[in-house]
Amino acid sequence: MGQKRQRSMKSGAAQQTPKHDESRSKKPHALEWVVGGLSALVVLAIVGFILYHALNTAAMKPELRVLVEQVEATDNGFRVDFRAVNGSDVTAAGVEIEGRIERDAQTIETSGVTIDYIPAHSGQRGGLLFSRDPSRYRLRLVAKGYTDP
Repeated sequence: MGQKRQRSMKSGAAQQTPKHDESRSKKPHALEWVVGGLSALVVLAIVGFILYHALNTAAMKPELRVLVEQVEATDNGFRVDFRAVNGSDVTAAGVEIEGRIERDAQTIETSGVTIDYIPAHSGQRGGLLFSRDPSRYRLRLVAKGYTDP
């Protein structure tokens, strides 16, 4: 019986050794502090960037331009292909494009289209249809309006 007791005591002592090691490993290593500090700095930088961007873009408005790419004859008249460009840091939604054919100071014909959205620093292509040949008159394309998304 004495040997059984010694064996059980030895096995009990062996089980207590890992607990002693666990108490040692509960102290954070210096590398953990460094990684934790760097992570906190990255999170704070991201939050700061988002706040800065949110506060500064609220006052910005889209800068819209409409550029004629080509005029082409179709079966039903003429098509003016254009590219609407947004040069600002904010998106424009529901952009209304109007095309006018003018002679002297009079508008002869108008055509319009609405573009769903134009992202910041980007552009969208579209087309306007006319019954008269725009190359024989003065053609003006303008962005008439937009909404904030």
